[in-house]
Amino acid sequence: MSKRFESIKKGLEEAIAWERGEKTGAHVRTYSAMDVARIRKKTHMTQKEFSESFSIPLSTLRQWEQGQRVPQGPAQALLKIIDRNAKAALDALR
Repeated sequence: MSKRFESIKKGLEEAIAWERGEKTGAHVRTYSAMDVARIRKKTHMTQKEFSESFSIPLSTLRQWEQGQRVPQGPAQALLKIIDRNAKAALDALR
């Protein structure tokens, strides 16, 4: 069998073992909720202005603010930057 297949097979076996509670060495990332509405309000922007300024789909922003979805990875990083220095984030994106 190909190396690619063996890699996928091994990953699937590890995922199944992890789900059973076995130690597999897998690294699991979890994301916590952020107060996206607070971050947005700190910028004095409407949802529409915020979504357009930071290239975030309006529907995604609304779902974050309503707690239906949690920002992950790069989105969390962007929100942290906006929270600390919205002007610098805007300047970098222009």
